[in-house]
Amino acid sequence: MKKYIFAFITILYSSMHAQSIHTGYHSNAFILKSASNPASIPESNFVFGVSGLSNISVGLQSPLSFNEVFQKGQDDSLRVHFPSIVSSLDDQDAFSFGGRTNLLNLGFRVGYDKNFFIYFGDEVVVDVNAKISSDIFEYLTKGNAAFLDRQMNFDKERIDAISYNSLYLGSAVQVSDELSLGLRLKYLSGISSIHTEKLLLGFHTDSEFYQTTLTADLLIRSSGLDLDAIEFDPTSNNGFALDVGAIYQATDELELSFALTDVGSINWAAENNEYHTTDGEKTFLFEGLTQSSGQVEDLEKQMEDIADSLANTMEVNTVNDVSYTTNLNSNLIVSGKYQLTDKHGFSLLFHSKKLPESRINTYAVGYQFQLAKSFEILASYKNFNGISNIGGGFVWSPGPIQWHMLAENLVLDVFDLKNVALHFGLSLNFGRDR
Repeated sequence: MKKYIFAFITILYSSMHAQSIHTGYHSNAFILKSASNPASIPESNFVFGVSGLSNISVGLQSPLSFNEVFQKGQDDSLRVHFPSIVSSLDDQDAFSFGGRTNLLNLGFRVGYDKNFFIYFGDEVVVDVNAKISSDIFEYLTKGNAAFLDRQMNFDKERIDAISYNSLYLGSAVQVSDELSLGLRLKYLSGISSIHTEKLLLGFHTDSEFYQTTLTADLLIRSSGLDLDAIEFDPTSNNGFALDVGAIYQATDELELSFALTDVGSINWAAENNEYHTTDGEKTFLFEGLTQSSGQVEDLEKQMEDIADSLANTMEVNTVNDVSYTTNLNSNLIVSGKYQLTDKHGFSLLFHSKKLPESRINTYAVGYQFQLAKSFEILASYKNFNGISNIGGGFVWSPGPIQWHMLAENLVLDVFDLKNVALHFGLSLNFGRDR
């Protein structure tokens, strides 16, 4: 049981720290802006992200709501409603969890005109993505009789998860009054990984004799999940990544920005990983059950024999492998903000996140209201792969303390939610204003 504790903690951590960068991207919360765009420069000379509190997020993103998965029966019990799942799931849908927790964030402005901002820090990153197609739910709902003489292949299912530690060093420079550029370099140490290279499950039912042929072809690589089976050393799993960004003040009112983050990969050392495989495509023929003289014992014996044969034929072998590499899921952000008055600002943002076999695209409209010099109110509407979401929050900056809190979709019907998040952060900012 101990060998699965680390995997459980990793998945729990990811579900408790889903990151959102949309509502706070154009806010006064520098920690949020800098995490999304390395070209951000603070108004203060010195910034310190309070360890463990600089940016905490709790959230969940799913293509299915509670009401789409479950249906209430006449006895008020809840049952999984497969027809609703089939109609609600799209081939491009994916369950996605992700998070970042800063363990250290320290930066300061240097130069004669204080036009350079240099910073360094350490963070733990978790990125979990799972995909299951509606086809397999449809097959389970209708049964194999609805697919006679048809080869049904389920090969779109995937799970790709990664957690790692990132030591980073970054710099942003004010090239001119209008333009700032930023670069952040990261040294990565892999903690755990699940990587699906191949996952095939096939069924074919003969219309004459109703024999069902099962096929399976599996290859999944993992690292850091079974600590008892191998001598795990996360310092051997190394990688590099970079973030780049630019912010251009086109006019006094209009700001344009661009960022490309998490471009890199991690190499998982051979001594730290395993792979789970069927060693190529395996086939099993299920010819059904026969019952003679009404003997229940004979039927049970047949079922045991079939289960043993199936287990032997479809056995998954777990062995140590040579090293393998996983790419990070990069982020592209393009945005613009128009400051209508000293108090009212509006923004448009496009965010595209790469997944192993697809992309998640988000379009967001934001509103920033400067209620007082030290207090900003935020609101946003975004569309996440067809899922609508309303968010809001505030940034409070009394003296050197900067505190932000953002919530998304917490006021709507919880049973119809597909995207919910709560974000909190605290940092210290010292020095004169720019």
